[in-house]
Amino acid sequence: MSRYFKIVPNFTNTRLTLWLPFLILLNFMAPTTHAEDFTSIDNGEYVGYLRVGAGVGAGGGPQNCYYLGNGDGHGYRLGNECDSYAEIGYARTFAKADDGSRFVGHVMIADYSGNSAYSGNVGISQIFVDAQGLDWLHGGTAWMGERYYERPDIHWMDLQYINLNGTGAGFDNIPTGWLNSKFSYAIFKDSDTDNFNIDPTVPANKDAIETSSNSAVRNNLLLRGISTGTGGTLDIVLGLLSPSSPSDDRHTGYYLNAFHKQEVLGGGNLFGVQYGVASGTGRGAPGVFNPALPNAAFNGGTGGVGPDNMCCNRMGQAGSTLLGSSDTRLRVFDAVWIQPTKEFGMAFDALYQGDKSPVYGGTSNWMSVGVRPEYAIFTHFKIQGEIGVDRVTYPGAASENLLKFTVAPTLTLGQGFFDRPELRFFVTHANWNQAATAVINSNNNSTNNSNGSLASITSNTSVGFQLEAWWGKNWF
Repeated sequence: MSRYFKIVPNFTNTRLTLWLPFLILLNFMAPTTHAEDFTSIDNGEYVGYLRVGAGVGAGGGPQNCYYLGNGDGHGYRLGNECDSYAEIGYARTFAKADDGSRFVGHVMIADYSGNSAYSGNVGISQIFVDAQGLDWLHGGTAWMGERYYERPDIHWMDLQYINLNGTGAGFDNIPTGWLNSKFSYAIFKDSDTDNFNIDPTVPANKDAIETSSNSAVRNNLLLRGISTGTGGTLDIVLGLLSPSSPSDDRHTGYYLNAFHKQEVLGGGNLFGVQYGVASGTGRGAPGVFNPALPNAAFNGGTGGVGPDNMCCNRMGQAGSTLLGSSDTRLRVFDAVWIQPTKEFGMAFDALYQGDKSPVYGGTSNWMSVGVRPEYAIFTHFKIQGEIGVDRVTYPGAASENLLKFTVAPTLTLGQGFFDRPELRFFVTHANWNQAATAVINSNNNSTNNSNGSLASITSNTSVGFQLEAWWGKNWF
């Protein structure tokens, strides 16, 4: 038994039983609340998001997008998205009781494409049922199914810094009676598949070599909305992850997150601290690290991998259970958006992420700073700009550096920073150092088939247009 098992117990067999007494206690602590108005959801609600656009690169080639790819995400996304994505959801009450409680069905379809044309690969991304208005939940809900769950983001970075999506069940937003906070508990099963690498030279009766495993039972506890003063709240998210099939090679993991939100200048400031261990880092299976190889050999882009298959920057769902207690992730960030006047808005962020792994004998660091100012010249026309700087380092390897900036005249619904839809026309330019060239080129090959167009240069420009829209109540 590894030292890690001694530090963090295996929660596979405890599951819901461990936390049931706590849930019951919270139920009796919870104050009585007034019934919610369910009129809109009784009649049906639509929600949705989409982005789609197209562009060209310098010299008439395909549009290129510029990010270092330290995990999942687009980097600074204004005029810097070479893919298309849409999701459309519908929710409606389908059963009601005489006491006013009801069961609500939710379904969502989504389509993703790695280029400017939708692939037609439409699938169900959410399908779940929740029970609302049950008096013993005092305004909270019970739910079961597959759903998007606790997936906030730093929008202008396209970074879902935490993402608890999956198939599971739980209780949401039960009032605790303490500083206006609400408690939630959810249990998920992450993946049903473990992958093995079978060496053909090894007799069939020998054990296969396990190359990755993110099949795990995940317990999530959330305490949201803790009042910290005027306009301020604190959210705490804890995750406990256990291999679905325990073995000597698989380990438990955990993560702890704290997010403070504060109203400021017509907008808000979000400060986050995140720490994960083993599968709680969200990273992939251990691999082989060789700093002498070209950077493209151990780094990837959206959905890509790093030296130890280090995808993704999202924390929440189980990473590889083959990672042990020496594999950690620490992330600290501050993201703020302000709207001091109706015409002027701005977003800013600063982020540090450190991934420690014995595979490469130290810590990989990702540092990022960005700003997006915008000014509405008319009610439905604004000028946006964005500058983003990223730096990624690995032990013994040259640092990768990227500077990206965009100017985007925009037709918009309103003057606010988050008013949508937006129809944008953009010019984006990026500069990077030689160490990042292979990474930039690899990322574009994987998303829009640029066929090596960035393999020998360290700067480029793209121009194009893009639509971004969202609508409806955020019930996911």
